[in-house]
Amino acid sequence: MSGPGEATAAKRRDLRASILIGLCCLIIYNANLRAISAGDTYPARYLPFAVWKHHTLVLDPIEAITAQGRGANAYWIHTLADGRKASLYPVTTPLLISPLYLPAVSYVQARGWTLSALDRAARVMEKASASLIASLSASLLFLLLRRRAQRSVALMLTIAYAFGTTTWVISSQALWQHGMAQLLVVCALLFLTGRPTAPNAITAGLMLGLIAANRPPDSLIAAALGAYGLFWAGRRAPLLIAATLLPLALLLFYNLNLFGNVAGGYGVAGRMSLLGNDVLPGFAGLLFSPTRGLFVFSPFLLFLGLIWRHWPRDRGERILTLAVCVAIALQLVLYGKMDWRGGLSWGPRFLTDLLPLLLWMLVPVAAALRGAAKVGFLIAIAASITIEAIGAWCYTSVTDAAIFAVPSGPDKMRAAWQWRNAPFVTSLRNGPSPPELTIHFRGVLDELQSDGRSVTIVNAGEQATAAGWALAGDATPLQVGLMIDGVQGPASRTFFDRPDVRTSLGVESPAGWLIPFDTAQLEPGDHRIAAFAWNSMKGDMYYLGERMLRIREPERQERNAAGGRRKDFDRAFETAAARVRDHQQAAGYWLTSFTSSTRFEQPAVEMNTFLTSFMIDLLDPMEDPARMGETLRRARQHLTAQIGPGGLVRYHGLPDGPGIGTLGCAITPDTDDTALVWRIAPGRDRRQLAAALKTISEYRTEEGLYRTWLASPENYQCLDPGKDPNPPDIAIQMNLLLLLANEQPAAARALCESIRAVVDEDRVWVYYRVSPLIAMTRLPDMERAGCAIELPESRMRTRVQEQEIWVSALRLLNDAQKPRTAVDTVEIGTLLERISADDFAMLHANPPLIYHNDLTASVSRYYWSEDFGYALWLRLAHIHDQIQETDKNH
Repeated sequence: MSGPGEATAAKRRDLRASILIGLCCLIIYNANLRAISAGDTYPARYLPFAVWKHHTLVLDPIEAITAQGRGANAYWIHTLADGRKASLYPVTTPLLISPLYLPAVSYVQARGWTLSALDRAARVMEKASASLIASLSASLLFLLLRRRAQRSVALMLTIAYAFGTTTWVISSQALWQHGMAQLLVVCALLFLTGRPTAPNAITAGLMLGLIAANRPPDSLIAAALGAYGLFWAGRRAPLLIAATLLPLALLLFYNLNLFGNVAGGYGVAGRMSLLGNDVLPGFAGLLFSPTRGLFVFSPFLLFLGLIWRHWPRDRGERILTLAVCVAIALQLVLYGKMDWRGGLSWGPRFLTDLLPLLLWMLVPVAAALRGAAKVGFLIAIAASITIEAIGAWCYTSVTDAAIFAVPSGPDKMRAAWQWRNAPFVTSLRNGPSPPELTIHFRGVLDELQSDGRSVTIVNAGEQATAAGWALAGDATPLQVGLMIDGVQGPASRTFFDRPDVRTSLGVESPAGWLIPFDTAQLEPGDHRIAAFAWNSMKGDMYYLGERMLRIREPERQERNAAGGRRKDFDRAFETAAARVRDHQQAAGYWLTSFTSSTRFEQPAVEMNTFLTSFMIDLLDPMEDPARMGETLRRARQHLTAQIGPGGLVRYHGLPDGPGIGTLGCAITPDTDDTALVWRIAPGRDRRQLAAALKTISEYRTEEGLYRTWLASPENYQCLDPGKDPNPPDIAIQMNLLLLLANEQPAAARALCESIRAVVDEDRVWVYYRVSPLIAMTRLPDMERAGCAIELPESRMRTRVQEQEIWVSALRLLNDAQKPRTAVDTVEIGTLLERISADDFAMLHANPPLIYHNDLTASVSRYYWSEDFGYALWLRLAHIHDQIQETDKNH
């Protein structure tokens, strides 16, 4: 008999072996340097970023990238009753892995939360998290099997589990629910085969609850193991039950709160209606088909047929074995009633969650094998590993296309029974897939064009062109293609030099692309145009971005009777003007909304001098038509009153103002608001202006730019600065230049040259990187001040898809202010109608996002203004009328 010391040493050896197994698995799982994912895994891939960044379980802040350009065809996203978006699948896996994502979230935050950085980090983290979960399940399985077998048998079966089953090609390669399910089942068995102490009972119950919460079909596994757990726990059964119910109660709260359905996304999507197939053919397909059969992909599991010869003698093991058999049988019946092919995935995906149970059952059989039987078992394991290795290095979902070629009818399943369609055959024939996780895909869909100009609206039948750039690392990708409303569209392998990309990234490879597409087959209305890049036809496609394009009916079909349209237009004009006047506070300012994410949800409000200044700038040229004289007078009076000692102005106004503490705080004076107020609503004391300009000049950098905050960092008040505690932002330079053009022309000219030198550098796009509206608003003013600035096209883009309409509105406004520029008044009119439709419903739900705080700060703030939207609409409508009147007179 071995003593306590020897038993302890054996446990330590087992623990070391377990750790070594996990490390080896982690290395091998990642050796192919690629992920093998599908639409089912996208929510889990991206949702942890929404959890960390936006503190939400809905997908709205990351909807575009999670949908991957599919729009309504993104079956993995469900639209809730209130319009929000949620994952069709349970969120247990993404929640449990969220702590692993913290370094990736920090990386993306440091990179400015760009689409490219987010997508790259998400893809890497999906593979890293999945492989870690699968490695941990293999590591713990070894410890579980050691409770029933010698070390050599446990190691052999663990190797078979880790590399001879879908644990490798499914669980370790992407964030399917299966990997987490396997880990939870192994953990549950570890505790259920241990001593029935109170901590073990509680932990086992938590594992059982999480099994059911993670993947609803696995409730059958949880129920079967739970039945054994009640016997095992004895008098501690109430603890096990309570612990089991805790995750389920949280899941029920989530399902009812978001979906209004006990079954959550599965319930509202009608997943239970899929149980319409005959169970016996399904049972056969799950186990023996060449494309999905468990015993075909993992032939060593055929030895489970000998389990009847090795039924456990111990009463507890017999009951547990019986529970496991029930769980396996129930799962086979469930999936046999479904389409057992399981979508575009490798092998017997549906049965992956059962693998820990099957390996546990296999222990006495493997331990009893001798001679030729054992050799045959080892050969079967080697064959299983070979099959899975082919999948890990060669499989792509394209190889499964033949299996689903017949969508319905009596021949639907025939292809799944043909050996020529076996994924390990077709994958091996196609050869290895590229290690794309080593490649940093970058690019963007810059704009949609028609006749060489940027558009958001075209007439039906006109040809449009998608324009952008893409790079695979530092090289030109293989091709770029479009997806229109979630359907594959045209593609191109022709690339050309983009000087702006070459200069900005220092890459010589051609990156620019243009893809024409026909709108003749598109119905009138809004359409989603998404762009993707491929580096290899055997590799994945990488989402570059998307744009919305509105198709309008030809003129003869438009319901635009001139009289009725004019009447609606006048009514909308009066409504917008009235709301601007009504929303102005008694003191003369307008309130600004702010949120913690790029979704306009649960906004708070504040008072600041910045918005009021821009409201005056937008409305002043049209004072009489909008009857805004008194409104603007009160706004200017308010701004003048915010000039403090030394002539400086603070973002939230005077530090002892009535709104401080409720609508703002005593923030440090800044260059931006000081310049705005002195230009728009100057005080009478010119000495204050001189003092203010002197202070501002003290914060001039060596390159001739001016910093934001007019104080040293140790004297900051109410500030959460980012990586650069006092950055020279691009729009701040513009606002200051407009003041200097009147007060110090020489300084304005010098600043103009400095702005031109840095206009496309990320470091000066601090507060407008996500939304360029303010910088775009300043372009005509800068030109009139003698400093015409050309913003790079890439800077006049918004990262928030819903904000594209406001970017379009400013483009049209700026074009209309340029002399000798032809302006499409029909396009302006259509845009104005779109914004004012349904009593400006769109503006109320999606106001302009006008700026944000430093994206590298510890707290995120995004600032919105419905009143800015009304003012912009009024200004554009005023110019529209002026152009039409001029055209009529000529």
